[in-house]
Amino acid sequence: MNARGLPVNRRGPRIVSLACAAFILALAGAACTSNAKQTPIYVFQTPSPIPATQAPTQTTIVVEPTVPPPATPRATITPWPTIPPTPVPTPPPTPGKTPVSSAGPTSPAGVCTGGPKNQSFFVNAANSLKFAVYCATLGSGWSLGTAHFDIPKAGGWVAMTYTGPGGATIVVSEGAFCLTSAAACAPNSGNLGSGSFGGLSGRLYSISGGFAIYVNPGTTHAYSITGHNVTQGVLQAAAAGLKVVSKS
Repeated sequence: MNARGLPVNRRGPRIVSLACAAFILALAGAACTSNAKQTPIYVFQTPSPIPATQAPTQTTIVVEPTVPPPATPRATITPWPTIPPTPVPTPPPTPGKTPVSSAGPTSPAGVCTGGPKNQSFFVNAANSLKFAVYCATLGSGWSLGTAHFDIPKAGGWVAMTYTGPGGATIVVSEGAFCLTSAAACAPNSGNLGSGSFGGLSGRLYSISGGFAIYVNPGTTHAYSITGHNVTQGVLQAAAAGLKVVSKS
């Protein structure tokens, strides 16, 4: 009922609302149908050509085995025969020339300390003097410093000096190097007993700065060996190692 007391009819507005909704749906459907007809879509597909029916062709490749070429035989090289050299005849020695003695491994002075020239000196001294000439055979570190010999009317003599390590010296004198008297030619003190000079019997002395051995002092066949800055053992070993130089 309304304000006036009359009843209100609610079905009329509902019917109107439903009618409006149906009209709107009809317009939407018509629009969709109209648009679908205006833009048609066509799809064209070109079919692939169908090849003629043909059996597949099969190609068979036969591979033959590789046969290596025959080896080429190598030529045989025959070496030339070796011809021996023609021997050259050795000319005979010229007559009238006196051979000069030389020192070498088989020289009479080959054991002497020193070089070939020094060994030649000992060979000449041994052949020139009447008494037996001795030379020293010292070890490593020793060398021949000076050597000379003389043949005066009173008798010949030879003397040699050897130098060693640390300023050591050994002097060997032989022959008529001192002819005054035995007492004057040998020390008067420092006698240490017997000593050997290359196998000859002598006396060992203690001298200033070293040691000495004397054999037959004051005669024409006297021998002595003196050492400075050496020990007694070194001097005795050097004296015992003296060798006679053979005459040739």
